[in-house]
Amino acid sequence: MERPVRTKFNTQIYEEACAWFIECRAGDLDDAARTEFDRWLRKSPEHQSAYLEIAAIWNESPTLDPANRWDADTLIAQAAEDSSNVIALERALRAPGNTPQPVPDSAPASDSSAVVDTRTKATSIGRRRLFTIAASILLLTTALATYLLAPRGVYATTLGEQRSLALNDGSTVQLNSLSKIRIRYTDHERTVDLIEGQALFHVAKDARRPFVVYSGQTRVRAVGTQFDVYRKSDGTVVTVVEGRVAVFPSPPLPSGKEQREDLSGTFVDAGEQVTVTPRAAHRIPHPNLAGATAWTQRRLVFDSASLTDVADEFNRYNERKLVIDPSVFGTQHISGVFSSTDPASLIRFLRDRPGLRITETATQIRVEKQI
Repeated sequence: MERPVRTKFNTQIYEEACAWFIECRAGDLDDAARTEFDRWLRKSPEHQSAYLEIAAIWNESPTLDPANRWDADTLIAQAAEDSSNVIALERALRAPGNTPQPVPDSAPASDSSAVVDTRTKATSIGRRRLFTIAASILLLTTALATYLLAPRGVYATTLGEQRSLALNDGSTVQLNSLSKIRIRYTDHERTVDLIEGQALFHVAKDARRPFVVYSGQTRVRAVGTQFDVYRKSDGTVVTVVEGRVAVFPSPPLPSGKEQREDLSGTFVDAGEQVTVTPRAAHRIPHPNLAGATAWTQRRLVFDSASLTDVADEFNRYNERKLVIDPSVFGTQHISGVFSSTDPASLIRFLRDRPGLRITETATQIRVEKQI
């Protein structure tokens, strides 16, 4: 049976799935833990898929190496090179029931050889089984430790990864590549910190608990709406797809002091977009809304974008970086739609542009002025 291939893009999900699998295998989940596990499964289809895959790997472990291609002695010798991997088992081996029975003196020599051969095979199998179990426990324990030590409520994506989350209030969040959020829900407010990157929020209505996204010193407040927040190095871009949000470029006041949001906030309606700096909000005329959220379909949309902006977007999805030489700053503007998973399409487009020279290496694609 074919199983989805594990990639570098969902490491955190696999670590969380391993942690829950260990707790479920232990069989001592209380009602609160079961509720939390159910909530975790419902947050994203990726959670369910990862958990089922971990369970399948566990159940199929006896058939993972039917040809014994992994030599136990070699694996044990490699593990023994690090003393931290070794635990003395002498006392356990001498415990009652594990002590080898002596061969009677009257036993025929051939029988003695058979007994010795059987013991040798049993010892080899036992050592292989011990190593396999130890390796499994090591992997699962490492995943569990990573999960427990990681900040709770923090979700992140790696290069090229996108992730969907279902929050416990019915809201959903889609994370773009190289993005990170922290979720902090209280009885009075639903707060999400956009630490880096970009996220599309679809907020469930709850008038008693406003939904607030923090992006640096920018606050975006909504009750029930759909909007995209993109945190850049020079500011935050807020695009409203449905409903209405209030954007506050100034940092929040200390706890206990009234925030005059009706006077200081900029209201952004569906179909509108603003770019926010620490102290100002600039409304974008005629925004390309489809382009702002095209990343959810793994597309890059450029509308008279500078080469620097093109490189910034391209490099969020590709290991080989697009490097723009200063000699072409401001000389070219790009318009078009490209696939974020097919970097070659953009490179072909740039090669056809007059006045540009494209040089490719193993680590970068350099764009220079053609001499």
